Amino acid sequence: MDMYVELYNAIKGHCELEDGEILQAAEHGADAGWNGFTYYTDTCKFCEDNEQLIYDLLNEMADSCGFDSPDALVATFQCDTSSPDARKNALSWFALEEVGRWLEDNPQEEDE
Repeated sequence: MDMYVELYNAIKGHCELEDGEILQAAEHGADAGWNGFTYYTDTCKFCEDNEQLIYDLLNEMADSCGFDSPDALVATFQCDTSSPDARKNALSWFALEEVGRWLEDNPQEEDE
């Protein structure tokens, strides 16, 4: 299964965000306070539950953008990554925003 589809399903399973909200998170930033992605307790759990998928995406993005390591890409994030929980939060926001960008080109049929 495609990593984006898996992350999309993980986001949908983690919280009650509608596709339109995921798209808005990509457009306006995940730090705007989206359900399930606001508090460290939520974002750390999401990161821990989906760590391999998030790191797969991070590695792919770092490589495609010409960074010499995933950490070099993380260093460009405009949010706190100074502690383990802050890094998990940033990685969760990264996943949410990237899935939103993917979703724009790959609309999914939501369950009614």
